[in-house]
Amino acid sequence: MLTTTIAAAAAEEPARGWGGPIALAIVAVVYIAGATLHYGWRERRGLPSPAEDGDTDTGVNAQVSPVSDTDDTDRDTKPWWGEIIDRHGRRVRVSTEPGPRDEDVDVDLGGEDEEEPTVEDVIVRLERQGLPYMEIVRHLMDGFEVSEATAKRRIREVRAAQRIG
Repeated sequence: MLTTTIAAAAAEEPARGWGGPIALAIVAVVYIAGATLHYGWRERRGLPSPAEDGDTDTGVNAQVSPVSDTDDTDRDTKPWWGEIIDRHGRRVRVSTEPGPRDEDVDVDLGGEDEEEPTVEDVIVRLERQGLPYMEIVRHLMDGFEVSEATAKRRIREVRAAQRIG
């Protein structure tokens, strides 16, 4: 194959000369010689070839040992930690009770007791702030996901109730 490449390169452009094919041949000879020397050096030192089917575990120190974790789970199943159950072939911890609560650190923000403002409350608050009519309509459409006609109707109803009351 090498001679075919050299001959094809020389026949392609005869005026170009033999510099390219000769350089290619020199590179091929140097590569083959280097690979042969490297192989011989590895054989003399006794280094295994990566292609050989050898034992890959030689010289590797095990850093962990396999142990079963099923024997020591009783101490972890305190009431607030939950219990360990098998779910879909995997052991998972399930807790049904809330954990202990540190009253100094865990402050109840009271977000659960507050009610969300109604459409009427929002309309009254926005009118007191002095927002333009269309801004109130846009806010109702975005916040309560109502149509433009429904928002305008609710504003009219709130304004009529304020005039009466």
